Amino acid sequence: MFNLFRSRDKAVRIMLTGLLAVVALSMVTYLIPNSGAGYGGSDDATVVATVGKDQITTQEVSKAIQNMTRNRQLPPELLSIYVPQIVNQLIDQRMMAYEANRIGLKISSDETDSAIIDQLPPQLIKDGKVDGDTLAAMLQQQGMTMAQLKSDTARQLLVTRLQEIVTAGVVVSPSEIEKEFRHKNDKIKIQYAILAASQYQAEGEATDAEVKAYYDSHKSDFKIQEKRSYGLIVLDPAAISAQSVPTDAQLQAEYNSRKSDFQVPERVKVRHILLKVDAQNPDAQVKPKAEALLKQIRAGGDFAALAKANSQDPGSGAQGGELGWVTKGQMVPEFEKASFTLGVGQTSDLVKTTYGYHIVQVEAHEQPHFQPFEEVKAQLLSDYQKRVANDKMQSLADKAVSELRKNPKNIDQIAQQPGLSAVHADNVQPGDPVPGIGVSKDFDDAVASLRVGDVTSGPVTLQNGKAVIAILTGIQPSHPSSFEEAKGDARSRANKEKMDKVLAAKAGELVSKTNALGGDLEKAAREMKIELKTSGDVDRQGAIEAIGTASTIPGVFEKPVGSIFGPQLVSGGEMVAKLIAKTPANIVDLPSQMTAIREDLKQQKQRDRGQLFQDGLKAKLTAEGKVKIHQDVINRIVQSYGRG
Repeated sequence: MFNLFRSRDKAVRIMLTGLLAVVALSMVTYLIPNSGAGYGGSDDATVVATVGKDQITTQEVSKAIQNMTRNRQLPPELLSIYVPQIVNQLIDQRMMAYEANRIGLKISSDETDSAIIDQLPPQLIKDGKVDGDTLAAMLQQQGMTMAQLKSDTARQLLVTRLQEIVTAGVVVSPSEIEKEFRHKNDKIKIQYAILAASQYQAEGEATDAEVKAYYDSHKSDFKIQEKRSYGLIVLDPAAISAQSVPTDAQLQAEYNSRKSDFQVPERVKVRHILLKVDAQNPDAQVKPKAEALLKQIRAGGDFAALAKANSQDPGSGAQGGELGWVTKGQMVPEFEKASFTLGVGQTSDLVKTTYGYHIVQVEAHEQPHFQPFEEVKAQLLSDYQKRVANDKMQSLADKAVSELRKNPKNIDQIAQQPGLSAVHADNVQPGDPVPGIGVSKDFDDAVASLRVGDVTSGPVTLQNGKAVIAILTGIQPSHPSSFEEAKGDARSRANKEKMDKVLAAKAGELVSKTNALGGDLEKAAREMKIELKTSGDVDRQGAIEAIGTASTIPGVFEKPVGSIFGPQLVSGGEMVAKLIAKTPANIVDLPSQMTAIREDLKQQKQRDRGQLFQDGLKAKLTAEGKVKIHQDVINRIVQSYGRG
């Protein structure tokens, strides 16, 4: 997108050189990080950091976190770990934008608009223009205005432009390429033994006395966590709605009042064949193929079979080209025009769109109409029962909460109403499955602050659609475990500790025996009745069974053939290995890998330089008071997610 940095125009190159000079002068300071001054408390509990006059608020951080969890980029249970990284990213972006503005970089409105359009999904573009209403609705769902979108996009463009300037001019030398080539392609071969727990099961089994001794020396590690007991009233909307069966007359009245909901716009049922036109498939090559397919169809060819064999639309090709019913506004203009112009059973000429060449066939065409009552009767019944169930659930829940507060011990009697059931859940911890509920974070959150005798303020909705009202009936406080309570856990831990010692001792014995036999690992393993394996010739990323990649063996590529490695803890147990062969990289293969290696090294250098610049810039602006990070506010945000 940024022609400024790709153009060969002399004026542009002069401008870029000048900007590079400005950055280069400042990099002397930025690449030497200063002290961490500027971190501290905040008078405003909603301000996470300030960069220049720009403030990053807790609301902005929350929005960033919500966007990431909504797109499933981050699992919610790990947010307390990742929140600081998210905050730092927001600070770094504002800081880089601040510096870009300071040295005079500018982003035009046209560049911002173009960048936004480039990122929009195709359905938001109609006749080459942005569908403003749809875009506004999409932004509203994300809690953003058009002005904010433009501001954020312009800021990101500024940051990207500064990053490109900072990393421009990175050079990778031939010697660096050759060194990396050898590093990637040198290979080794090893003999190795894995001493696994299964070989020494009897020796690694702790005695009763050892288990007791382990417990006595680790008493503080054994605790019974707090457990809580609840009385629960579960509300089942399916059972409640089953009590409400409307008459046909009621459903007919419902249909008449909602008739507009059942209006079907003009629509066509179509199938198509798509042949894509792109850089790898130019128009001159694709069009003759499309014409040949059209000729076969017009001659009576099986459209579905030809679509399965030739269509490049991943969504419909395997279905014989079937797109189903489509309405106006769903397809690109050229495709839509053909679909709504053709008669039923007719096949179009070639239709050219931005995707390539289409052959469209119309299977059915319906004019605007209302779905008849009988066709939507099941939906009307479902909607009616859901609405009634929701109203009844709220009424039943309010009544149950009120009665439970008055008579906490009468939970079974209170739950006698149809659709309600009583459950007694004793001695459960957060995260445990609760009888009648299962595992529910929403439930755990709702009851976390209850005291004995307290009732939840209202029903807690569960993922299965049911709802629950809870009263806390008892608490078993956290306490140190007695030996009897901890015996199972203590035995498991004592067994592991003893087995680790056994394996370490056996591996050490194997190394000693190997050295005593002049490095003959094979003979030493045979004498100790240990299975020996031999790897293939592997590079650093090559996998070795039961070990992992070869690079996990420290120094194996640097030591001479015959070297002994270990003992080393691996996933299967303790490992002892011998280097039996080294195969240097074949320099003849360098030319075929040179371009890829150069690009990888260049990108790594750019990342390193960019990060070094960014770290130095943060230190400098912090020391100058231009960046102020309020760690106390960040800590509160992290703690709020940590409680989940």
